[in-house]
Amino acid sequence: MTQSQSQSQSQSQWSEVSDRLEALALKLKLHLEQSQDSEEVTEALGRLRQSVQDAFDAAGTAVRDEAVRSDVRDVGRLLTDAVSTTLARVSEDIRDAFARKS
Repeated sequence: MTQSQSQSQSQSQWSEVSDRLEALALKLKLHLEQSQDSEEVTEALGRLRQSVQDAFDAAGTAVRDEAVRSDVRDVGRLLTDAVSTTLARVSEDIRDAFARKS
């Protein structure tokens, strides 16, 4: 997969997430409107929708930034290493516990 295809796939995925969140927000808004007709709730939902949209716009922009992508790769490697180390330690502790019971 080329970098262009990868970016296109990423954009498509973020777009789908955004669309689904907007649909969910609409459903929640309709439920709230049925339970109570409050201008305050409507305004809060509008602010929430705009905040979510802003967050996804920022994420979409960040994904195109090579420095951000590099940082994400680095953090991913660090997370993988940390999880691997933790799982190895847990595995060793379990083996030791079984060895003591035997």
